[in-house]
Amino acid sequence: MALKQYIAAKAIIKNDQGQILLLRQSLEDTVDGAGRYHAPGGIVEPGETLHQALKREILEETKLEIEIIKTISVEEWQANIRGDDCYFVGVFFECKLTGGELDTTNDETSGFAWIDKNDLENLEVLQPTRKVVESVL
Repeated sequence: MALKQYIAAKAIIKNDQGQILLLRQSLEDTVDGAGRYHAPGGIVEPGETLHQALKREILEETKLEIEIIKTISVEEWQANIRGDDCYFVGVFFECKLTGGELDTTNDETSGFAWIDKNDLENLEVLQPTRKVVESVL
C-alpha cells in the first residue's frame, strides 16, 4: 500500500497564564499515538488554505475560534492511521483565542490539557508537537 501524504495545519494556542492547549488523541487503537497529547489542528482539505483549514479544525475539535498570528515551525512526521501509512508536513502557527467555549467532545479527541513547561515532562506528548511546544515555552 502506498504512503499517503498530507499537509496539516496545527495551532499553538496560549491562554492568559501562558499555558498551551494540547488535545488528547482519541483512544482508538487503530490510530498511532492513541491517548497521547498533540497540538490541535488537522489535515488541509482540497481547496482550503492553511488558515481556513486551521480555523475549521480548531472549531471542529474544540469549539474555539482563533486568530492566526504567525507561522512558528514546519515539521514532518509519519503515522499509521486506521491501517494507512501516512506522511505529514505540518505547519505550526501561533494563535490567539477570539471566542467560543472549550468543548472537546468529539470522535477525534479524548480530552485536553492546558500545560506549562513543568507539565510537559509529565505528559505523553507526540513529536513533533513536543519539540515545537518546548521551543515556545
